[in-house]
Amino acid sequence: MAQKRGFLFLLPMKLRRISDLQHEFSFLSSNENFDAYYARFLESDLGKIYISIPWSDLLRDLGIKESFKGAKMSYSPKDWLALMFLEHYCCQSDKRLVEQLNSNIDYQFFCDLHVGLDRITNYKIVSQIRCELGNKLKIDKLQQTLAYYWSPYLCSKSQITADATCYETGMRYPTDAKLLWEVVSWIYKEIKSICKTLG
Repeated sequence: MAQKRGFLFLLPMKLRRISDLQHEFSFLSSNENFDAYYARFLESDLGKIYISIPWSDLLRDLGIKESFKGAKMSYSPKDWLALMFLEHYCCQSDKRLVEQLNSNIDYQFFCDLHVGLDRITNYKIVSQIRCELGNKLKIDKLQQTLAYYWSPYLCSKSQITADATCYETGMRYPTDAKLLWEVVSWIYKEIKSICKTLG
């Protein structure tokens, strides 16, 4: 790495400006080089997750399947499920997830969708799918299926880790304002009790 006039220059430089490429760079070349793009996707972390998910068994456990009667659906049941996995992977809002899905070829491979020149504009589709799958969810059955497929890769099988937000609503995150209010409320009741006793 060399420093010149206060700027850092990386050697060797492999990056090029898009404006310098003129007609050499095609944003739609994924159609022409599908196999190469798909192979790169499978090598990524997201691709490894995609390979490790038993899609057909999860769909069977959820009891959903694609109807072949009438017009063909834009989204298959597998797309629905993939979108839910993707939302958890991305840790983003529904709107942000759809925006990323419109532009990220790896996300499209994961959900088995090709947006092309079109764009998904209905941001509510994610919450609609979540509600639809939530009504069919049988968590015990899904856990058994995932445990069966992933057991060779699990270590410390005698331990259980759970997200605290999944427990009773009586348990909540103790923010400073909530703790301060509870202290004030408790002290006020104690003062009233003491005053009543002492007259």
